[in-house]
Amino acid sequence: MSQEIFRVDHVLAGKIPVGDDTCRFDFNTLETKVKKLIEQRLGDENHGISAKPKPPKPPIQCRTFVVAQMASNVTAPPTILRSYNVEGVSRSKCAIWEAARATSATPSFFKPMTINNPPPPITYVDGGLGYNNPSQLALVEAQRIWKNKNVCLVSIGTGQQSAASVVTESQLENNLDSQRSFFKVVQSSLSALASNNIPYWKTAKNIPPGILALLKMAGGLTSIVTNTEAVHDGLQRGADQQFPYFRFNVERNVGDIGLEDWKKLGALTTHTSAYMMTYDSERRKILCAKCLIDPTTFYRK
Repeated sequence: MSQEIFRVDHVLAGKIPVGDDTCRFDFNTLETKVKKLIEQRLGDENHGISAKPKPPKPPIQCRTFVVAQMASNVTAPPTILRSYNVEGVSRSKCAIWEAARATSATPSFFKPMTINNPPPPITYVDGGLGYNNPSQLALVEAQRIWKNKNVCLVSIGTGQQSAASVVTESQLENNLDSQRSFFKVVQSSLSALASNNIPYWKTAKNIPPGILALLKMAGGLTSIVTNTEAVHDGLQRGADQQFPYFRFNVERNVGDIGLEDWKKLGALTTHTSAYMMTYDSERRKILCAKCLIDPTTFYRK
């Protein structure tokens, strides 16, 4: 799916989805792929979150949520699109594909998603704006569902990122040195930029429009993505002696893989496998499995 959805070559060529002058990838392609997957699994591309599963009903239904932010007020509390009821809040009524679009509508990547079920319509953007690591939200949801029962929180990261400074859009527009410097950072993540077909800037006086669009997109993400490790650190401090908490996050070579990550699946697999074979990861994996089976083992230690 990623290969067809994230067409970086279109970005470099300056192509923008029809009718969309702010985003670089075609949301229609994303919607089509998600709908097709849902239809294959559930028989209806418009299957709703609140729709009852077809018989035979599984003995235990997995409660699932995704996070989005209201586009008109990103400082508001996050919108949690749920597949379950909690006290005072019913499960979401929108279709699954609508929830998927809302939670993936990253600014400069995909067009915001408007959901009109239930009305009135509300437009959403990616929940990564402040909640790129939703572990704290998951803990709150678990407490709302199971009240005072013992819970075990497991967090799976996408790799630790290197330290990066924010580059403003004005710098990218007007400062060629900033453009060249930031281009090197982006180039390290995008293998396509290493080809001889992409102009280098040793003598360039004007940045190609397609590459400028790519740099603005990457710069915007740098400025809005939450430091996921900060959330982890806060949870780890609070979890001590209170509840079992495990985070698995590859420490090297994965966090900075960029938009063409579908081309680097082999590298992702290799680095993740190596990380999980370390003594510390194996030890925590065993402890995690025991706590998932019986969380009370944590309180008896």
